[in-house]
Amino acid sequence: MDDENEQLDVLAAANPGYPDEPCGLPADDPLTAIKTMRLAQLSVCRLRSEQEMQAMRDELSGIKDDGAEP
Repeated sequence: MDDENEQLDVLAAANPGYPDEPCGLPADDPLTAIKTMRLAQLSVCRLRSEQEMQAMRDELSGIKDDGAEP
């Protein structure tokens, strides 16, 4: 019987299921958790957009440089 309880404890520790506190924030303030998640998503989106814009600028400057040479 003790072996079964130990096995259940090991399984429970290995599979914690859903966290009680999303993103490390208290569960009693879900609005703050949602705001924090959305701000993190927004920052990632802005970073990706900036990287894409820089890649386009680099590509356009390469085209201009190639076209300027006789």
